[in-house]
Formats: sequence, C-alpha cells, structure tokens
Amino acid sequence: MKSSKHIELSSQNVEKITALFPTKIFKAKSTLFYEGQIPISGYLVVLGTIQITKKKKFKKLLSTGTLVGISDLMNKTPSSICVEVFPNTQICFLDKTTLMEMWNLVDHELSKILQNLIVEKI
Repeated sequence: MKSSKHIELSSQNVEKITALFPTKIFKAKSTLFYEGQIPISGYLVVLGTIQITKKKKFKKLLSTGTLVGISDLMNKTPSSICVEVFPNTQICFLDKTTLMEMWNLVDHELSKILQNLIVEKI
C-alpha cells in the first residue's frame, strides 16, 4: 500500500468546501476509516482533531483544515493509515461524485488542491 496523503488548507478554503459538502460533529471518539480499507468519502477536519495510526502505532495528530482520505478514495486504493476522530470534532464529508465535479472545474482553486492530492485522474 502506498502512503496516504493529507494536506492542510487555509481557513478560506475550508469555508469554500464546507459550503458544498455536509458536516457532522462527532460526540464520541470514532474511526473514519481503517488501515487497508478504501475510504467511502474524503474528510476535512472543520474544527477539532483527528489521530493517525499505522500498524496500530500512533503517528500524528492533525487538526482544523486537514484533508484526508481523498487520494485513496479517488484512486480506489486501500489506505495505509487508520484515522480516528476525537470527541467534539466537526468533520466535512467529501463524496466522490462532487469531488469529480470539482476536479473538472477549470482554473478553480479547489480543483488545483484536488489535483495535488490525487496521483492519477480516474
């Protein structure tokens, strides 16, 4: 499995993305996706913290403005990491159909961000 990518976004880009996709506040610690699983969505941390583990070992904490799971989702590849959400964290769910629509927007800032995350276009 290749390394899963993540990227930190500016608050302006977070606002643009949350205007297009649904969000949810997690009340308890939850797993977004497991190592070896193809994510069912891309995820943006709107507010709060997520934990990255690999082979059940802590790797890092990521916070507000971080995108995860998009490269694995779009390329249909199993993730090399496990991502857990801490309580009271707000996550934005980025579905594949809308991401593809964003990808196809010419000269759009969000399209450029996606192109940096996704190794190959589907």
